[in-house]
Amino acid sequence: MLSTKFENYEISELENGIRIISEYIPYFRSISLGIWVAGGSRGESENLNGITHLIEHLVFKGTKKRTNKEIAIEFDSVGADFNAFTDKENSCFHCDFIDTHLDKCAELLFDVVLNPSFLPKNLDTEKKIILEEIKMVEDTPSEDIFNYYYELILNSHPLSLPILGTRQSLQNIQLKDVWEYFNKRFVFKNIVVSAAGNIKHKDLVEAVKKNINKLVLNGLNEKDIIEVKEPEIKSGTKIIKKKIKSANICYGGIGCKRSSPDKYSLTVLMNLVGGSMSSRLFQKIREDSGLAYSVFAGNTQYTDTGVIDIYAATDSKNVAKVIDIINNEINDIKKNSVSEIELERAKENIKGAVVLNIEEISSRMFRFGKSLLIDNKVLPIDKILNKIDSVSIRDIYEISNKYFSADRKNIAILGEVSKEVLKELK
Repeated sequence: MLSTKFENYEISELENGIRIISEYIPYFRSISLGIWVAGGSRGESENLNGITHLIEHLVFKGTKKRTNKEIAIEFDSVGADFNAFTDKENSCFHCDFIDTHLDKCAELLFDVVLNPSFLPKNLDTEKKIILEEIKMVEDTPSEDIFNYYYELILNSHPLSLPILGTRQSLQNIQLKDVWEYFNKRFVFKNIVVSAAGNIKHKDLVEAVKKNINKLVLNGLNEKDIIEVKEPEIKSGTKIIKKKIKSANICYGGIGCKRSSPDKYSLTVLMNLVGGSMSSRLFQKIREDSGLAYSVFAGNTQYTDTGVIDIYAATDSKNVAKVIDIINNEINDIKKNSVSEIELERAKENIKGAVVLNIEEISSRMFRFGKSLLIDNKVLPIDKILNKIDSVSIRDIYEISNKYFSADRKNIAILGEVSKEVLKELK
């Protein structure tokens, strides 16, 4: 077993390929524990889209030794808060609990994630539940717009597939598909176990060894290699007609991948544009013009690419005005960059969010688990803060011209908006 120590956390790799990372925080009385699996919607076929998220639901419906009710009772009996989520590139199953219950919660979590029963009756039930979840997203325009936006900018790239799947793809998934996907993805070499709190690394390693020794996985234990595929850079505008009372706008395009040297400059740029209450678009669109309640900008990185987005919801008649403001602010930054005061404010805002986020042990567990799973390393917080500090006015000028060039500009609009609005856009 190899072991490396980085600052306050330790990393170990077992002979079967499972990697373990933990941070010992002795002044806490709780532990946050997660099992991370290298499997998400980007690894699915269009025909079976949503199968990862379906499995996330199904594992909690029962194991070969526990019913779904027994799982809930046992977690509740030790006061544990347990949950799971599926993303584009990974799944995570996690629980927070008092430090005296490590053995119990580790055994429970491993049983749930790697020893599921996948009964036919549960497959039908969870499909119905996920269909209701899809309806909820469709009834929430601020979420629904992003599925259309990803389709627009990423086109046929694997990241364009929705995490929940579609009505048709869910209908396609059979029990044999679930087992085949599970046996391929849920293997030791695709797993990272992450923990933070009052837990010593050697105790976590022993807990993992103890629990995996009882498990029999049917997969070949081959590491799931993500197909690296850079998306086509394109521009375009798409209107999705829907009877809702506001028009939801997503503006932006392809960003940078997780390993790109542009990552931190682009993060600062998007914060300047719409990442805080003092950002340009929040002030111009909401505070000065009263054209929207919700205005924000995002910057998400993946293994081989990224997505930048500016979101606003406004009255249908004001769509062109909002997009005009966005264009003007982006063009101003592209031409003149930003002032030193504005840049420093954005950098301090980001640094504050980074530091405040790691004050929660679950956030630390999430950061460690995802970083080790996808990047195969964890960048220390001090280095992250230094990289943010190093972003210059010149960097903002160059990065804005690179990522907001005319050939990368995309706009998706969801609502009762006529195609005539396109003629009003500059």
